Amino acid sequence: MKRVILLSPLLALMVSCSTLDQSLKFGAAAGALAGAAAMYAGHEAHGSPPPSQELGTGASIGLAVGLISSYFIHQKVIEDREESSRQTEIYFGDLPPSPFVFPQPKQQKRGH
Repeated sequence: MKRVILLSPLLALMVSCSTLDQSLKFGAAAGALAGAAAMYAGHEAHGSPPPSQELGTGASIGLAVGLISSYFIHQKVIEDREESSRQTEIYFGDLPPSPFVFPQPKQQKRGH
């Protein structure tokens, strides 16, 4: 049982989300699972089983943290995707399009 609780968040992190709705669902599930697992592990360290009310509290705190963090992570991913799509140089006229198109790094101006 302990292995399942410890490995479940790790397996869940391998899933990628493409929409905000999927990200929020995943963040809520992973957060609730992690919060409940942390509460369970804390009580098991003292040798007593946790009451279900405290497991619910841990899960709800984890759920809130998971929702908030998944929202901000998803927004950052969207920004990164938009930035990388603007930086890609596309050569028109290649039939088929060249597979050797690489994003060009931004030129930074140096003030002297």
